[in-house]
Amino acid sequence: MEQLAYSSTAAFLAHFRILRDTVDRRGGDVLSPQDRETLGLMHQVLEPLTPDERAVLLVDTSDNQPGASGQERRRQERARLKLRRLLLTREIVRS
Repeated sequence: MEQLAYSSTAAFLAHFRILRDTVDRRGGDVLSPQDRETLGLMHQVLEPLTPDERAVLLVDTSDNQPGASGQERRRQERARLKLRRLLLTREIVRS
């Protein structure tokens, strides 16, 4: 397996959501062996985050949730920053 490599934190999260949603909707057997391995590696990357941080990051924000409070947006931003640091440390995203 090649090392994970993404152009941004958003790209990493988008790919993770696609794989996770595919498994949630159709089951793990629908993924190729490479995709299952990739999803496993992504789970390992997300492991140091708290359950709350993971939940905040994995919510689909494509709707831009206009009603999100300032506190919710700050929590999302802190979680994204923590994930970015993890991705940079593991050289999954380059600065």
